[in-house]
Amino acid sequence: MGILYVISHSPFKRRDSVFYVRMAQKGDAIIFIQNGVVAAKACPPEYKKDCEEAEARGVKLYFLKEDLIARGIDFEGKETVDYDGFLDLIEKVDRVVH
Repeated sequence: MGILYVISHSPFKRRDSVFYVRMAQKGDAIIFIQNGVVAAKACPPEYKKDCEEAEARGVKLYFLKEDLIARGIDFEGKETVDYDGFLDLIEKVDRVVH
């Protein structure tokens, strides 16, 4: 696997994570953790479009399950991983960008 991009800030608070979404290529993955999981529920329209385009390029999007639960965000239909799954992702990739 290529690069794992870790997004930990709300898409409404910090917009720099949109660059990760735009840079990610086939074989890369993005995981939303901490307040970044807000993107599972709501995000600016252009951010949502960028995520959809990343998925179309073959980028896998993951959400940390424990952070979704802690924030009361419904994660049905989203690819989730728990803490152990997050560690597995880190072990599989060539590089982690946070």
